[in-house]
Amino acid sequence: MRIGWKTSIAVAAAFAVGIAGGITYAKTKLEYVLVPAGSAKFAPVDPKNPGGIQMAVLSGDPRTGPVAFLLKLPKGPAPIHWHSSDYYAFTVEGNTKHWLPGKDAEAKSNPPGTFWFQPGGPTGPHGDECLSDSCVIFIQMPGKFDFTAVADKAPAKK
Repeated sequence: MRIGWKTSIAVAAAFAVGIAGGITYAKTKLEYVLVPAGSAKFAPVDPKNPGGIQMAVLSGDPRTGPVAFLLKLPKGPAPIHWHSSDYYAFTVEGNTKHWLPGKDAEAKSNPPGTFWFQPGGPTGPHGDECLSDSCVIFIQMPGKFDFTAVADKAPAKK
């Protein structure tokens, strides 16, 4: 994966927004991290589905948080789901959709450069869809990464 300088600046800006937006790391000692463009190592989120969603951890530990990572999505929708932790997200490559339950028909395409914040917990369910052949999203979570599906069906087709 090749990431250009404009995208690198945009990801850095999203990371800064996350920090400025109130993420606190009181119990975590943050250290310097540099991941050169194109060197992020992706691995399947679910080892049983190697062609599915891929994650490249950039900083931290997804099992405990805080964590910053790239998420590579194949084309298509994910079920409505939620995460324990709040998160800040930024579309890096491809066109994505992100919506709250029942709002998928209103969701717009999110091209590279689109930012959103998603509250965590069961009161923060949402859906995602990669509209391109693949999509890459930068995500920063103050807590651990997890995924709890609340519906096994894809969003309604238009």
